[in-house]
Amino acid sequence: MSLTDNASAPASLWASFLDRVLSTDPKQRLRIVRSLMSALVFVVCVGLIVYCSIIGIMNPAHGGVLAGLIAVSCTAFYVALRSGWNERFSDPSLTLPQIVAALTWICGAYAITNEGHGGTLILFALVLVFGIFNMNARRARLSTLYAIVAMGGTMLFKSVTDPLHYPAKVELMYFVFVVTVMPMISQLATQLNSMRGRLKEQKRELESAVVRIQELATRDELTGLYNRRQITQVLGEHAARSNRGVVKFWVAVLDLDHFKQVNDTWGHHVGDEVLRSFAQMAASVLRETDVIGRWGGEEFLAVMLSVPPHDPHAGLERLRAKLADAQVSESVPHLRITFSAGMAAYDEHSEVKQAIERADKALYIAKADGRNRTVTASDVAAS
Repeated sequence: MSLTDNASAPASLWASFLDRVLSTDPKQRLRIVRSLMSALVFVVCVGLIVYCSIIGIMNPAHGGVLAGLIAVSCTAFYVALRSGWNERFSDPSLTLPQIVAALTWICGAYAITNEGHGGTLILFALVLVFGIFNMNARRARLSTLYAIVAMGGTMLFKSVTDPLHYPAKVELMYFVFVVTVMPMISQLATQLNSMRGRLKEQKRELESAVVRIQELATRDELTGLYNRRQITQVLGEHAARSNRGVVKFWVAVLDLDHFKQVNDTWGHHVGDEVLRSFAQMAASVLRETDVIGRWGGEEFLAVMLSVPPHDPHAGLERLRAKLADAQVSESVPHLRITFSAGMAAYDEHSEVKQAIERADKALYIAKADGRNRTVTASDVAAS
């Protein structure tokens, strides 16, 4: 075994361990990591309980109960997150429940640490800071309200039942601190959440714009089919595969018959309707493996796979039959159109433009022979 293998083995074991503990799902993993980081607050809280018990300012039994509850709470949230149970809620991070639980246990620590209780207020504020990036305005208000009510009630209770360790004047000062700081953290959380919402919306708009730009770069704006540039790229890709012996294909050039008369008689808006209707029908009638794009004006170019024993003419004849009775213009319902087509098989290791030229010549023959028909380059060569 090489030194590299020796070094990578522990790393692989560690990665596997982290996957088991933290999950392999990126979102779940992030939620679990955040939850475990917030659990560090509880670790500090338990440490404070132990210290206060050691120096004799807290009843160890009370501290043991609170430490046990904290441990159960942390374990329960970890299990909820790691099992995926959390994903059934609108907030999969369980931010508000975790904050409420943390605030509750810190109130408990405040109530049993006697002379050292003032130090727990720092942890009290820190809990809200952990949730600041996940809380929306409603959750922020609820957590702040709970914090004020819970800690205020704890302070009032202790100042009445244990005024020696919790003097009312000192508790009032601490309460003012809670009432001042907690809403400020809540407001900051609301602002950050609003900022995140705007950033997400801007990201969605940017992604939509990128998709639109990509469509404009590859699609014909009028018909929605591939434009000349993109269909040329498709031809090149098919040619490369054909040269490797993977696939054979035909090139078909289609031209709408008497299209100039349509524009001259009814106007260009009707001509646009005809082009859109023809493009939609062609895209729906041709096979999924066939690709058609607008070549220019009223001309279209189709790349059609040769799959014996299927006749490459079949798709064009299905399209011709559908066009026979199809309404292609809402403005002129009685208008009917036909098309002529020339087809040529791509010869391996030749240039694509040669196949297009042969298909063009076949198209010229189709128009000369009366239009509304398909002619192949092989028929032209035979004649």
